[in-house]
Amino acid sequence: MNYNESQQKEIAQYAIEHDNNYKATGEKYQISYQQVAAWVRKYNKKPTTKKSVKKETKTSAPQASALDVLSRKDPVLEAQLEDVKKRLGLI
Repeated sequence: MNYNESQQKEIAQYAIEHDNNYKATGEKYQISYQQVAAWVRKYNKKPTTKKSVKKETKTSAPQASALDVLSRKDPVLEAQLEDVKKRLGLI
């Protein structure tokens, strides 16, 4: 059975209000545990564990852009490249 967005929110809210009991929620609404868990993750705006709070504070810090990350040189790969060039006689 397909559930619309409001039904999904209702089911997720029910699970949250019942201590994230996905199994009981799934049985009540005749859907899988995994589906309930997915909807709770999708619609739950509040962090539920200390780990998620830490992740949020880390992500709020300024991050390097994709260009900065891609432009970094990896010393291991640089050494491997030099070795290959030597073996091919390019240097």
